[in-house]
Amino acid sequence: MLSHERIWSAIDHLAERNNLTASGLAKRAGLDATSFNRSKRVSPDGRKRWPSTESVAKILAATGATLDDFLRLIEPRHPDARIAVPLFGSESAAVQLGPNGLPGNGSVIEEVALPGLGPDRCFAIEVRNGILAPLYRDGDVLVVSPTAAIRRGDRVMTCLDGGNILVAELRRRTPRAAELSGTVPGDPDRIVPTSEITWMARVMWVRH
Repeated sequence: MLSHERIWSAIDHLAERNNLTASGLAKRAGLDATSFNRSKRVSPDGRKRWPSTESVAKILAATGATLDDFLRLIEPRHPDARIAVPLFGSESAAVQLGPNGLPGNGSVIEEVALPGLGPDRCFAIEVRNGILAPLYRDGDVLVVSPTAAIRRGDRVMTCLDGGNILVAELRRRTPRAAELSGTVPGDPDRIVPTSEITWMARVMWVRH
């Protein structure tokens, strides 16, 4: 059902999935930073305000989400469905995951129940020991999928040859290298040769 509350909630969830505030999502999409403010969702006289189709199109383009992704956020196809995914600590994920980014037999520490995220295979990484600072804090859980399609602008987790893990926005990917954004605004982009990448997985969801 396309209700006012569900559509705005979908926008909030899309922002959260991309580690943004509603204001940050608006700015990334080239909109006014206040476009999605909660104060603007209802007019002073109590009339409900709806996001325009143009605004929705811009945030989908800015995040790499599809219309189907957005519709699933509005109306989950299986609202009660939950999946159990393997959960690893960020300090040991490189050792416990295979070269394709998928868990091996006997490698699961524990499982965590999460809302269903579609058909892609997923696993969860719990941030520990400040490994993914400053983007994520200890205790944050990132659900990532090594089988989901990765597009330019997606946030990805990359495991390097030496076992180090980094999370960044994918700027560009060629057969020879991946270009990743700097960890914090102002940092230079990083070019990682394909030969140094063990696996790369798309960040699907974050629980803070």
